[in-house]
Amino acid sequence: MRAMPPSDRLPFNARMVRAVCRTRGWRFLDLDGGEGYLFAVEADGRRVHCGAGAICAYPGNPATAYTIARDKAFTTALLGEAGLPHVPTSLYFLETARAHLRAPGRERADLEQWGSTACYPVFAKPNRGAHGDFAELIRDQGALHDYLDRVARFHDQIVVQPFVDAPEFRVLVVAGVARFQYGKAPGGLAGDGRSSWQRLFERLNGRLANDALSPVTAADFAACLEAAGVRAADRSTPGTRLPLGGRGNIAAGGQVDGFTTTVSPPLADLAVAATAALGLQVAGVDLFAPAGGVPVVLEVNANPGFQSLETLGEVELAQALWADILTRALEARR
Repeated sequence: MRAMPPSDRLPFNARMVRAVCRTRGWRFLDLDGGEGYLFAVEADGRRVHCGAGAICAYPGNPATAYTIARDKAFTTALLGEAGLPHVPTSLYFLETARAHLRAPGRERADLEQWGSTACYPVFAKPNRGAHGDFAELIRDQGALHDYLDRVARFHDQIVVQPFVDAPEFRVLVVAGVARFQYGKAPGGLAGDGRSSWQRLFERLNGRLANDALSPVTAADFAACLEAAGVRAADRSTPGTRLPLGGRGNIAAGGQVDGFTTTVSPPLADLAVAATAALGLQVAGVDLFAPAGGVPVVLEVNANPGFQSLETLGEVELAQALWADILTRALEARR
């Protein structure tokens, strides 16, 4: 085992935890050959493991709670059992090999039948998806069939939710306290005054492909152009932004809006309650806040990244959060 060498390409978690260890006098152990996806922290003979990527980064999150939170349908079930307001979520299966093990009513054919009379738009995404992959606004029955054909090549389960036209927020909860919030503005195309909207669209999809995320569809791009009253071949206007519906996740091009450590009490209360309902210590809770209405939970993320703090110049806050998380985890090892 060796100390990890400095590297700008290290994942955010590894860089933050290494910095915390330096300031606290803890030992940082690289367990991944310098890649930064598996590491440990040791202090006073105690050790906790952390990581990045697919690993649950936060050692205080129990395995069962983390696994449930990864499943959007199960998460909804626990939120409902706790009596918390949440976005209604329906689960459907796209593979047929295990259909005989399931109760009827949740197969692709059932979804297609429902879609023939559904009230559009609706929102669909993989049940165990992340980073906005195949999280899409479905505008009509034809778009639903196209979506199912595309998503079935990569995911075996999806969830369908009603479209909620309300501001979306992310609240980070650590140890029963809401630590910060920000608005999740839709991703989109930012005009540069040189490139056409078509070229900007192609670049965006190229970046998504490099991150192994689903592309923005041509239909969504066309709807974006129509709403803005421009054509794909038009030169983009500097300072103009064309939002792409459904792309609120930062990894898929969404934007952070209105970051603050003073969390709105209604959002804080609901986020903390949702985190507790799943049995988590650390969670990123996504909520809708309708104007003049009651906020509702969209998702509870048991492995939330807060890399956005680095972009926002809030590195000290990020390190303080990690120090708190690690201190609690090490204390639990006594």
